[in-house]
Amino acid sequence: MNSIIFLIILLAIYYYIYQNYYDRFEEKYHTYFYIFIGIYIVILYIYHFEYEFFYRLLKSIYDTNNQSLYKIDSQYQNSTSLETGNPLLGFNIKETLLNKQNGRCSACSNFIMNSDLQHSKLKYKRDLKNGGQNNVENIGLVCNGCYEFQ
Repeated sequence: MNSIIFLIILLAIYYYIYQNYYDRFEEKYHTYFYIFIGIYIVILYIYHFEYEFFYRLLKSIYDTNNQSLYKIDSQYQNSTSLETGNPLLGFNIKETLLNKQNGRCSACSNFIMNSDLQHSKLKYKRDLKNGGQNNVENIGLVCNGCYEFQ
């Protein structure tokens, strides 16, 4: 109710200023005010009639802002033990891609040894900005030399 009273007071002040000082304001300021009022009314509607949606939206924004960007165990973030119910224990994307590529670099076809796996890099076969998909089929394992020179 207070928000509707605030809106009415704001509109009354705008009407008073418009009637007495109309020559001091350009048309674009009126447009900005109307856009502000429209957004305010939409937010009021969402808050009063779609409260659950509004609450979930603000909660997800709050949770995202309070979540750290990196975790200490980010290397093993997606793989936990089978006791916790996650079947990705020990999953390593580099080993999987190395097996899929028959042990070779996707750029130069040189062999990548298991001991050099930690120095190899993941690279998109087709860049995302050029229309490539963000999935495993578009990722290739390249040796360190190819990664530096591409």
